[in-house]
Amino acid sequence: MEINDLLKRYCENFGLEKPPDSVLINEIIECRAKLKDSEVNNKLLEELVFKYANAEKKLKQLNRELIWQQKRIQEDLVAAADIQKSLLPQKTNISEHLDVAWYFEPCDKIGGDIFNMTQLDNDHWAIYMLDVSGHGVPAAMVTVSVSQLMQLHTGFLIKEGTKSSPDGKIMSPAEVLNALDQEFPFDRFNNFFTINYFILNTKTGVIKYANAGHPKPVILRTNGLFEQLTASGPPIGTRDFRLTDDEIIFKEAQARIYPGDKVILYTDGLVEYHNQNYEFYGYNRFYDTMMEFKKTSVSDIVYKLIKSLKAFGNNANPADDITLLAIELK
Repeated sequence: MEINDLLKRYCENFGLEKPPDSVLINEIIECRAKLKDSEVNNKLLEELVFKYANAEKKLKQLNRELIWQQKRIQEDLVAAADIQKSLLPQKTNISEHLDVAWYFEPCDKIGGDIFNMTQLDNDHWAIYMLDVSGHGVPAAMVTVSVSQLMQLHTGFLIKEGTKSSPDGKIMSPAEVLNALDQEFPFDRFNNFFTINYFILNTKTGVIKYANAGHPKPVILRTNGLFEQLTASGPPIGTRDFRLTDDEIIFKEAQARIYPGDKVILYTDGLVEYHNQNYEFYGYNRFYDTMMEFKKTSVSDIVYKLIKSLKAFGNNANPADDITLLAIELK
């Protein structure tokens, strides 16, 4: 429609005898259009403000819920860490025949390392240390499962007694590791773990042991000699990835300690602890520090080792769990 027709209709609607100035009419039309646009814009702005207010309200609510959930998670992790620590030895004077010292530091609130010592009879102690692959809750759940199985009443450490042998049969280290290997297949837990398992006769000093991929324990002799327990096998849970179908995978070995000799067990988080230049603490520093303090008590050895470790790394948080256990035969 032409502008003149619009003006004519406009004049007729308002009873005007003659058209007013066309510039004035154009301004009136533009003003009317702007007012209409402004109404639309105000409506849109009002809707946007309303939506924003609702979104902000929901965001604040979600943020409160997130803070609450995070607090619950932190509380649960602290509780889980306390439970895990309760599975560790609760005292060092566990036997009149042994001096014991240890150090445990998970890289998260809870870790994949665990160890313990269990008296099997008057003369024999079961000693184990394990390291589950990965960190955090999944690894910690495996450590708890293993530690529960490694109790006297489960049949893993001592076979149930019979009439001819009412006290039961102490399971050999190889039998224990093979049983664990069957109990913890990788596809069940999506984790594997390494473990050292000892049976120490405190009367004779004989150690029978088997190792599933764990760092080699060390014996510090009173005569100054340094000895590794080298026998080893594959990690627990790798059965489906092995090239052999042998049921008996884990071989036993034997050593003997004498009064004053010390046995050191540890996890790889200790030797793989690194400084800001990503240099590992390493085996050489570890062995040198042990040898330097070999004539001191086990508690001093543990203290000096951890002090050396932390000085090397400038007290940086570890990237992996660190566990150290030292045992001396009195």
